[in-house]
Amino acid sequence: MREDVFNFKITKNLETVGQYDMPKITAFSPGDLQCEFLIATPFNHALTEIEPGSKICHFYLDDYQFERVWREPSAYIPILRKFNAVIGSDFSMYSNLPKPQQIYNNWRNKVLMAYWQSNGVKVIPNIQWSDQDSFEYCFDGIEPGGVVAISTTGCHTKQAKKGFMLGFNKMLEVVNPQKILCVGKLHEELQNNEKVIKIDSFMETRRKLWVDVEVNLKPNQNTN
Repeated sequence: MREDVFNFKITKNLETVGQYDMPKITAFSPGDLQCEFLIATPFNHALTEIEPGSKICHFYLDDYQFERVWREPSAYIPILRKFNAVIGSDFSMYSNLPKPQQIYNNWRNKVLMAYWQSNGVKVIPNIQWSDQDSFEYCFDGIEPGGVVAISTTGCHTKQAKKGFMLGFNKMLEVVNPQKILCVGKLHEELQNNEKVIKIDSFMETRRKLWVDVEVNLKPNQNTN
């Protein structure tokens, strides 16, 4: 039976900042990425990843697929340490969620990122926001000037893209990252931004493999 249901063991000694006591996250240096190419592995495939040292693990998934890292945080440290880097967890901050729940999920993500960093995991801070009200806390604790990560997953409508770009521009102002890893489709507004590095999501990588296989399996049409 789990006794520490509030995770006091990993939260009590964290250095925090801001009105909402957000944990401090150390900046990730571009030099800490030691693989020649960037491929993102979702956490639900982390156990079966055969080459984690050349991959970045991410949590851009439905929350239920990684709730276990919050319930048993120490159990997954050995797995995460194997990856070239780990993008911080991404408990949801949908704008239609109650504000306390958004704050709680943002706090949980930062607790885990700080805890992982203290245990030797190379963490790329995950930056997330919802509406403009979230700007009062969502960037707190993130040390400026390093590499950060974002995701455009689920951001399809004009309204969603507009809200995304408001947060993106605010992040540039407050966090001032050197590089921004983007998992998912690049919006048009991001395509010419020299700081942004596109990383294929797991399904994008799979689709490219399927296309390559389909092309290779087609019969040779050259009759000469």
